[in-house]
Amino acid sequence: MRVTSRARDGRLGRVLVACALFGVVEYCYWTVVLLYAFDEGGASLAGLVLLAQLLPAALLAPVLGGLGDRVPRGAALSGTYGAQAACLVVLALLLSGGSPLGVVVLMSALTTIVVSVSRPVHYSALPQLARTPRALVRANALSGLADAIGVFVGPALAGVVAGASGFGPVAAGCAVAMALAALLCLRLELPASEGHTEGGADGGTWAGVTLVARDRPVLVLLLLVGVSFVATGSFEILGVAFADTVLGGSAAASGVMIGAAGIGALIGSAVAAGLAVRSRLAPIAVVSLAASGLPLLLMSLAGALPSAVLLLTLCGIGIALSSVACRTLLQRTTDARLLARVFAVQEAVLLLGLALGAVIGPVLVGWFGAASAYAPMAVALIGIALASWPAVRLLDLRASFRPDVAIALRRVGFLAAMPPPALDRLAQGAEWLDVTAGTVVIRQGDEGDAFFTIADGRMSVTVDGVLREHTLGPGDGFGEIALLLDVPRTATIAAMVDSRLLRVARGDFLAAVTGSADGHAIAHQVAAAHIERDSR
Repeated sequence: MRVTSRARDGRLGRVLVACALFGVVEYCYWTVVLLYAFDEGGASLAGLVLLAQLLPAALLAPVLGGLGDRVPRGAALSGTYGAQAACLVVLALLLSGGSPLGVVVLMSALTTIVVSVSRPVHYSALPQLARTPRALVRANALSGLADAIGVFVGPALAGVVAGASGFGPVAAGCAVAMALAALLCLRLELPASEGHTEGGADGGTWAGVTLVARDRPVLVLLLLVGVSFVATGSFEILGVAFADTVLGGSAAASGVMIGAAGIGALIGSAVAAGLAVRSRLAPIAVVSLAASGLPLLLMSLAGALPSAVLLLTLCGIGIALSSVACRTLLQRTTDARLLARVFAVQEAVLLLGLALGAVIGPVLVGWFGAASAYAPMAVALIGIALASWPAVRLLDLRASFRPDVAIALRRVGFLAAMPPPALDRLAQGAEWLDVTAGTVVIRQGDEGDAFFTIADGRMSVTVDGVLREHTLGPGDGFGEIALLLDVPRTATIAAMVDSRLLRVARGDFLAAVTGSADGHAIAHQVAAAHIERDSR
């Protein structure tokens, strides 16, 4: 089954719209539960409720988040969105009925656990849906943009609707939105994982945790993600304290201070779409996070709301750029069979970071005062980011980016069907090969050891000593039949003119092509067509 570019673009678009709904709902139902708790016990109780919502999901995310590696990722995405809708229906009934806070928090924590599964599946599905590296980075950036929008829109909707109609209708509206997201993700036709094999070769439930624990560069990269979310989680308390102490206690100023970093996240996520053409993302991940700390160092000098908002916006831009670069590096370098599980570990880091930030914020205010509380966070962001450089740069070296080779490979139909990270990995091992006219590249009956694609030139095809009328030119590939079917070469291919080829070793070719459901199916169709054509 050949998947057209338009069809794949349509699926990616549906997934991104669903992600936008997901981002709004996530912050919307969190907020309404916090408002419910605040009505019962004030700010202190609301803070404890936030921790109760986040911690169970953070602990379970590495275990449950690998769902996208075990079942088709489209079904996993639609199913988890549907499960969120069901949980939110129950939450709406509990809120409408004035249920005890403990029961409401328990249901909210269960909903957050399901949320923690959805995000890793989403980010592991994007490489299968994006047609090019540029499309993948843009999809990551748009996903980050959707999350940043959710930070604003979710709480605002929760407050407006709760004030007008009560807490229950907020959760009910969230349930409707997630039901729509589930419908948008139906029939994505994505495989469970690239290269998933029988017999547990995928490493089991804890494979993502094991991979991260053993892979120091990935571990350090997730540390960067965690630090950025610790900062994000602390900004609410720091912003309220700063507005109260430095800016005179205006409620409006508090709201603007809390949202300022989110404005930066919106801008940063939009700018991050331009990262697609960069062959090296580690400098962006490290430098952007370090740069995000510099405005925080100046916060103690900001005596007015505009200057404080500007500094926090600049901080948010840096954090957003670093987040997109980190996610794309993970997609480029992680074994695709374990991608959902590695993103599940990232989800745990994200949630723990937010929870830790909520705890650290009041501590920083108590120790350093509201005006200076941002400075220690700034030092941490800058110091940890710079210290991570030696390890994170290794991920760039591992994900060597060869756009010229990737473009040449993408001209072959069934290779173009592969996800961008898989094609990038295939390009890493490909070798340029210049042959002169008359050179026999492969000979019928020989063992197949490589696949070839033609960048320039023309090739003849001879089967059983008979020269065929058809020839091969730029964009054509040959040699896949022997590799896919594990048989001797079925034809002799020779250069008619001086030609330039790309040679892909057998192991690299099979690992990449058989790891993509679309690529595998199309490659077998192409091989069958070639056999039928050459037998005439």
